[in-house]
Amino acid sequence: MLGYILSFCLAVILVAVSMLSIQLAVLAWVRVFRTAPKVAMAQLSDSELPHVLVQLPVCNEGYLALRVAAAACALDWPRDRLTIQLLDDGAEDNHAALAAGLVGLVPDGINLQLLRRGDRKGFKAGNLAFGLSHCDAPYVAIFDADFVPTPDFLRRTVPALVADNGLAFVQARWGHNNRNLNWLTRVQGLLLDSHFAVEQEARFRAGLPMSFNGTAGVWNRVAIENGGGWTGDTLTEDLDLSMRCVLNGWRAAMLPDLVVPGELPPTAAAWRAQQARWTKGHAQCARKLLPMVWNSALPFWKKTAMTLQMCQFAFYTLAFTSAAISLFMMSVGLPPYPAVAILGLIVTFLGLSCSVGYLWLGQRMLGQEHEKKLYRALVLAVVFPSGLILANTRATFEAFFSARMDFHRTLRAGEIHSGGWRGAPELLVGAFVAAVALAESANWSALFFVFAVSGLFSIGAMGAFFSVEPVRQRITPGE
Repeated sequence: MLGYILSFCLAVILVAVSMLSIQLAVLAWVRVFRTAPKVAMAQLSDSELPHVLVQLPVCNEGYLALRVAAAACALDWPRDRLTIQLLDDGAEDNHAALAAGLVGLVPDGINLQLLRRGDRKGFKAGNLAFGLSHCDAPYVAIFDADFVPTPDFLRRTVPALVADNGLAFVQARWGHNNRNLNWLTRVQGLLLDSHFAVEQEARFRAGLPMSFNGTAGVWNRVAIENGGGWTGDTLTEDLDLSMRCVLNGWRAAMLPDLVVPGELPPTAAAWRAQQARWTKGHAQCARKLLPMVWNSALPFWKKTAMTLQMCQFAFYTLAFTSAAISLFMMSVGLPPYPAVAILGLIVTFLGLSCSVGYLWLGQRMLGQEHEKKLYRALVLAVVFPSGLILANTRATFEAFFSARMDFHRTLRAGEIHSGGWRGAPELLVGAFVAAVALAESANWSALFFVFAVSGLFSIGAMGAFFSVEPVRQRITPGE
């Protein structure tokens, strides 16, 4: 009886995982065969250009805050209709240093305001909302500290919002300044390239709901207000507001030819913290918004698309649960039913083929399929994310069973903190999984465990030898 129950649970989990893989395949098909819609651009003379607010949310960012401020000051837009807000959520001593660094940096005639609210309520969402209360501009561009917009950014985005008042925002594609720093940044570059060049572009082409990516985009202020504004009850305020706007009938546009370069987390600790934050935020959005989605009058296909988009975080929890059940069955000598074993092999090969194909297509769409070291990076792009299974599963459980929120700001290059995560959990679990899997003679799930163990050892080893501690800010919603 126990074997039957566990096999049934395993089969349900495998089917759920296969749905996430099929989603990638469908998006890839749409990206290849669906023609990109033309984004209308209003033809505006300089005298007709609207007032634009550029928000730069920063928190103890050091020189990066000054760099993004300088880039914002260089934007090609009439100075009497451009307001720049450097929204500093950092420590008081760092705020003083930031103010001093701005002296001589801001050209004459540029309206740059350095604003500090003095608390961290709502994190980035609260910071953005605070800035909006100090300016009434109808269009709002947002850049994180590690991004550097080109001078023509507003000229290439704002006219789209003026021409189509049904657009909530216009999103540009992320570039990567430090892509070739190491193998980890190469892998991140592959993952993000596919997210933008395949997933986001496919959603735009198919008219599917699309999420703002938190930076390198411009919002219609009416959409922000109509969607309920920036709220700090999730760690992914961009996904939260985007989905609320979809519920109110707003659309979004993608400009894939407009690239804004940013910085990738250079270490395993920084990447692990970033991915855990994003996973937890997606889970929080699912918990908050899915009841609203399914109670809405949206068509079934759109509800399904929004559900799959918000529930991508579930892959790690599903993989963790699948591995736990499989290892338990191995350890007590309960072989799975033959049909379940076959299903496991099918889902594993489906997942690997869809993932690799999705990543390769991202490079193909960007004309980078002949880059050196691509195929090694493709293998690592499947291995490294497998090492996040513990951190992201924990983040998912925290999202559903805890009211507190820990904000792990992604560390920038050169930021080193002693103590904290050292990769031990991944190394210990990787060793345990390897020992149990090797002791099992059937090896019906060997391929899955090869990637799981390789990922856990890779992330654990990088954490052990290049460990840093994420900057943590803790707040309970409503405090």
